[in-house]
Amino acid sequence: MTMNWDKAAALLSAARRVLVLTHVSPDGDAIGSMLGLASALRSLGKDVQTAVDEGVPPDLAFLPGSAEVHAALDSVQTDLVIAVDCGDESRMGSVGQAARRSGAPLINLDHHLTNTLFGDANLVDAATVAAAEGVLDWLDRLGAPIDRVTAFCLLTGLVTDTLCFRTDNVGSDTLSKAQRL
Repeated sequence: MTMNWDKAAALLSAARRVLVLTHVSPDGDAIGSMLGLASALRSLGKDVQTAVDEGVPPDLAFLPGSAEVHAALDSVQTDLVIAVDCGDESRMGSVGQAARRSGAPLINLDHHLTNTLFGDANLVDAATVAAAEGVLDWLDRLGAPIDRVTAFCLLTGLVTDTLCFRTDNVGSDTLSKAQRL
């Protein structure tokens, strides 16, 4: 577990424009975490863009904010990049390469044990069952409000990454968070 809470909070506080992205061939946790975090950051007054190579898969287009996700980026004008559910930098794909060319600092928010800790600040907790759980933990730590849109997106991430709470890493803490969402 590598949790650079203070550094991540400082990077976020200093940023006005934030790009949130996720991994290539995204699943429900990737898209739910990205869109849930973007929604919460907007409620904190941040100008947020979202991106993932090839856009949101059709089976996740029901999520609020999915229509605004960029499927490609040529250049990026941002103060901060946040990568969710990416175990290593290459998983960020072409949008990640464009983001890195911007020179903006990067927060790596993930739950994979194999994470390479590629961020300027890393919020990597392998004890969480999904990136969405890590997003919720960070938002709670920031004191960010969890509105309906944020909750719906994060719950989608939890449900999909745990196969409807059937994976062996689901415990009472995760179920409590899901109930709250």
